[in-house]
Amino acid sequence: GRCLASSLRDEPGTQRTMEAFAAKNSIILIAHLKMADKEGKGLMTEDVFLQTVATVGPKFNREALKKVLDEHKIARSPDGVFSYETLMDQITHGSCPETVDNDKRLAEILKLLTSKLDRSQIPAFRVAMASLQLTEPAQGILKKTGGSMSAEDFQKRFPEAWKSSRTVSELLQDAKKNLDKASEEKKAMTPIICPSVLSSDFARLAEECKRMIELGADWLHMDVMDGHFVPNLTIGAPVIKSLRKHTKSCLDCHLMVSNPAQWIDDFKKAGADTFCFHLEAVEEPDKLLDKLDKLGLKAGIALKPDTPVDAVFPYCKRLHHVLIMTVEPGFGGQSFMWWTMPKVAAIRAKFPGLNIQVDGGVKTHTIDACSKAGANVIVSGSGIFGKAKPGDVIKAMKDSVSAYQAS
Repeated sequence: GRCLASSLRDEPGTQRTMEAFAAKNSIILIAHLKMADKEGKGLMTEDVFLQTVATVGPKFNREALKKVLDEHKIARSPDGVFSYETLMDQITHGSCPETVDNDKRLAEILKLLTSKLDRSQIPAFRVAMASLQLTEPAQGILKKTGGSMSAEDFQKRFPEAWKSSRTVSELLQDAKKNLDKASEEKKAMTPIICPSVLSSDFARLAEECKRMIELGADWLHMDVMDGHFVPNLTIGAPVIKSLRKHTKSCLDCHLMVSNPAQWIDDFKKAGADTFCFHLEAVEEPDKLLDKLDKLGLKAGIALKPDTPVDAVFPYCKRLHHVLIMTVEPGFGGQSFMWWTMPKVAAIRAKFPGLNIQVDGGVKTHTIDACSKAGANVIVSGSGIFGKAKPGDVIKAMKDSVSAYQAS
């Protein structure tokens, strides 16, 4: 049969877009479909399918989808329920020559990432994810291919990049050792939910923060942007100082600034509990960590999506937490970058007792991916503040982290 893209030729304006999308992004689409499949049965309605596809690619209408389903002879119920797994399997492994480039190993990893796992599978999953974490220049190439792939396939397809990439086997070996140690210790990390107050009503900031804590939140995440390191300008130490008068809860300060050392004293005096700076913004992280230790501030280091995970390894034993950005910092409205999850898995494998924070696009349909990879500190803005029942969201996120941390 023909591929999804060529099946949409009758719909004006979508042919080229959908051809490129179906050929190059089917693995990403499968991952999002599995995340949207709450029951994990491989079934969904036409409306949910269309909505999910629209989050990662072009929009197309129900009539176009029906034509695709008919052509691939995919049965559907009277209320529009069909097997999206069967459809995507035909699209990915069908007769479309453009789609044969999809990496089967990655598809298997993504299936683990986006479906329910038995607890006994979690350690093996984290090792597998850790083994896929490569350093520059592999990161840029992997991003273009839609994610990660097996070490063997990467070496064959990109031999020059492989030469200047870290040997995956070393990381995998370290991960296995640490997972064995973690298994012996049987230490489960505490779930910590951090509503990002940047999404709150700033006219009622103290009230909003109090409400979040009463609903079960643990920390209050403060996004500090200077307009230089990232384009946006947000809050600073004066806001932290004012808010400190109204809450005893942890004020978790994430500084997206060009010169974090400049602000340490101000944030300490303002009453900040944590001080998380970006590794990309400093040349000598140890000096900042020394000062944070001296002042009694809990130190964190944040990594942008493209920063190799092993860049933070030398400092992890000194940290209160590591923050893995799952979107580009400083920009709103971005989709969750699932391909950053190997970073989380790599850190959890190597440092089983470290708090791992994720920030960006984390909502109820992406929390399981974070929990499975090993994150226990969850930042969510609109995913909590934008919901009618934020307390239910907070509980669901805690339950997800607890379920996988206990494994």
